[in-house]
Amino acid sequence: MGLIGVAEVREREGQGTFPDMRVLLHLGLLSLGAFCVVQCGGGSSTSSPSSSEAGASSGSSSGFPSSSGQSSGGQSSGSTSSSGAPSFGGSSSGGDDGGGGGATASGGDGGSSGSGDGGSAEGGDGGSAGGGDSGSASSSDGGSSSSDSGSAGSGDDGSSSSDSGGSSSGDGGADSGGDSGGSSSGDGGADSGGDGSSGSGGCGSRTGMRGQTFRTLTVDGTSRTYYAYLPSSVGATTPAPLVFVFHGATMNAADMYSITGYSSVADSDGIAVAFLDGQSTNSTTGAATIDPWNVSDNGAAVCGAGALANNSTAKVDFDFMDAIKTDMAQDQCLDSAHMFATGFSMGGYFSHHVGCDRTDIRAVGPASGGTIASLSACATGHVPVIIFHGTSDGLIADGCDDPNGTAQTGFPASATLWAQKNGCGTTYKTVTNMGSSGSGQCYIWNGCPSDGQVELCTFNGMSHEWAGGSNAVSAFGDPSYASATTLEWNFFKQYAW
Repeated sequence: MGLIGVAEVREREGQGTFPDMRVLLHLGLLSLGAFCVVQCGGGSSTSSPSSSEAGASSGSSSGFPSSSGQSSGGQSSGSTSSSGAPSFGGSSSGGDDGGGGGATASGGDGGSSGSGDGGSAEGGDGGSAGGGDSGSASSSDGGSSSSDSGSAGSGDDGSSSSDSGGSSSGDGGADSGGDSGGSSSGDGGADSGGDGSSGSGGCGSRTGMRGQTFRTLTVDGTSRTYYAYLPSSVGATTPAPLVFVFHGATMNAADMYSITGYSSVADSDGIAVAFLDGQSTNSTTGAATIDPWNVSDNGAAVCGAGALANNSTAKVDFDFMDAIKTDMAQDQCLDSAHMFATGFSMGGYFSHHVGCDRTDIRAVGPASGGTIASLSACATGHVPVIIFHGTSDGLIADGCDDPNGTAQTGFPASATLWAQKNGCGTTYKTVTNMGSSGSGQCYIWNGCPSDGQVELCTFNGMSHEWAGGSNAVSAFGDPSYASATTLEWNFFKQYAW
């Protein structure tokens, strides 16, 4: 189900009755056809993203953890530290100039999973991070930093659990298929370890797959699709950080490619990005579903409306992530110590789940989602997390993430849960962030360990949207606010390196 029909008619203000209809559409309770009878002038389904779209402004600081940590849009995410992270010399470029939108990736020949347990799993308490002093707030370009200390709210005991030491992985190695078509996996994708080596030729040995490519893998016997973005500014054998990006219900990977503008970050900072299609979703065919991800262990209930769209098919999404690591490692050596995950709406729920149970993921950035009622049984140790939510979200209650939002019975706010899990204090500092016209604030928890910073950014009056995102293809981006993409990438560089 494409959303471009919605994007074509979306009012800039997005108020009145329209958000209610968009909410219904996002949940799959109103068909696009019925919606267009009232609203559309004949929209078409979303296709492969353009190679030069009007994307959201994103970070353009070259290299890795810098002294400023600030990029475009006047947003801030606390003071950054210089922690010795490698700089790959990515040249800044405007827009998304990745070539070959919609090009089908060839499966390579015989790339097998690398050794290891899925890349530097956090041992013990989650490993060390080079991030600066936890809780330090910096003022944004448009807003002044204040040191209002707020209560983080109460909830379950959410005590930090120790790392189980094992990353979640599939049952077998993800073989790559022939020279054309998609690569196929055996009984699930296997983790790629070490520097992301894959196949007899070693990591980064496959050519012709730079920029934006659309790829098909067979995972657990099912065809799965995703967009990869690999910047030409990074040598194929130089280990690059990897960011996984997850879409929401009724959306697809192409939507998130356009909304987030992460390809610009890839070009400027030399990172690899994977935009995943969820279960029963395909960006090129338009197939979509209201339940693209399994977002909790053993069917555990999640906060808010996400409970209506939790796919019951477990394990396959984690296996898909493993298969992607193996596939992309054929084109680009990957930095297994710096892998991150982010997502919007149901993808936000899934990002929480990834942070809870995947020890190979260094930090997460859930947006407009929620999580389970307790994180005490998570497989991970300390995990840096930055959370985003609009204060006027009409689909997923802000209280699912924000302790200052509307309380949700039986579900403490996710920010409170993560602060408890990571061993942070119960107070936070407040930093104002300003977009072109929309305002917001980031709450940076005090007393967090260096490898477990927690931050929550809320956006005043924003509905169910990706802050600072492009609305050129999908209605779920709002460019008037500070960029969530820039905020979270700066956070990852500061606190998860």
